[in-house]
Amino acid sequence: MKNNLNRYTEQELKKDELLAIIASNLELDETRKSQMKSAYKAVNDILAKDENFFKGYTISVYAQGSLLIGTTIKPLAGKEFDLDIVLHIEDSFLNHTPSEIYDELYRVLAEHETYRPLLQEKNRCVRINYNSDFHMDILPGCIIMKDNTRLMIPLDKKRIFWSRTNPKGYFEWFNEISERNRTSFLLQERYGMLLEAKIETEDLPTDLYLKTPLQRTVQIVKRYRDLYYQNKDTERTPAISSIVLTTLLAQIHAGSHSIQEALKDAASKLKGLADDFKYKGVKFTVYNPVDDHEDKNEREHFTDSWEERHYNSFVGFVEDFQRKLNTFLGNSTNEFNYKDLFGNGYYKENIQALVKLEESRKGNQKLAALLAGTAYTSADGMINMSTGVKNGSHGFYAES
Repeated sequence: MKNNLNRYTEQELKKDELLAIIASNLELDETRKSQMKSAYKAVNDILAKDENFFKGYTISVYAQGSLLIGTTIKPLAGKEFDLDIVLHIEDSFLNHTPSEIYDELYRVLAEHETYRPLLQEKNRCVRINYNSDFHMDILPGCIIMKDNTRLMIPLDKKRIFWSRTNPKGYFEWFNEISERNRTSFLLQERYGMLLEAKIETEDLPTDLYLKTPLQRTVQIVKRYRDLYYQNKDTERTPAISSIVLTTLLAQIHAGSHSIQEALKDAASKLKGLADDFKYKGVKFTVYNPVDDHEDKNEREHFTDSWEERHYNSFVGFVEDFQRKLNTFLGNSTNEFNYKDLFGNGYYKENIQALVKLEESRKGNQKLAALLAGTAYTSADGMINMSTGVKNGSHGFYAES
């Protein structure tokens, strides 16, 4: 649907590309992702070799959360990335207790000389503190029924009762929302035109144009969340968890075609929730969207621990985010506005990447003709300068 591109001015297009470049550079690099995958595959191999408990079961260890849905961001300096992993035991939870599966997971890792000094007991998961910039939280769970992705996991640190979860179901839910309108995403269409005109983009992040507006929105909002809370007393002003932010952003996403539209819409709707609490005392609830238990009291509840201070913290965060986002999108991009939303890192690199892309376009006559509406498409679908059907202007560089 290339006509969709005519709605955007040159400045709007550039800003969407800049936002995509920024989000790409905020993301964990492929080397780190590969290291993390190797880490949890190694844990899977160790558990599968256990002769005392896990030998009799089919198990799998896999990522959940941001690594699974494609919304990772690098931690701020001095912070670690929290890698969330599921130990999926293919046996009914009715055959076990929550403490049993937790204790067996801990036992196997504690018996291994590599992992023994790195282990830490958490409420529901076992943490491995690697000597690097990430730690891995392993959450054990048993199936509810065969051929279903839902799991039962320990409810809390007492590990007496079960709680429901569905990491793979959450991925499918998020992905379905994220992929809506894929063929008419502004940067997706832009990518198609770059391929047609053979623009050299190998020095840019490979997923620059391919991540969805929702994925980029989640990454950008999470980055600002980290900056907003980094110097605050999180006892008084608790930071908003990634699962709450991600779920809210997906639930309110309206299928925007550009990152800017998605961010503006998200900020506006989050502000509506904040205002409902601030002025009316209405407290929103965030349930796991793929937990379909008939009794709401039994559903996985991401805000079940929220108190008054959490909602007040949410109000402050959302008001600040919307104000700074509007400043960034409403004015010419500069370093000051950039730092307000994204911090000090990568400003020059991001601007240089955008400039390089601009220069590549200017030097490509075929693309310039395509954008100006003076190129032709031949009967075999090839873009050229003289024969076939004349293409319309795509408005990328229309004067605003």
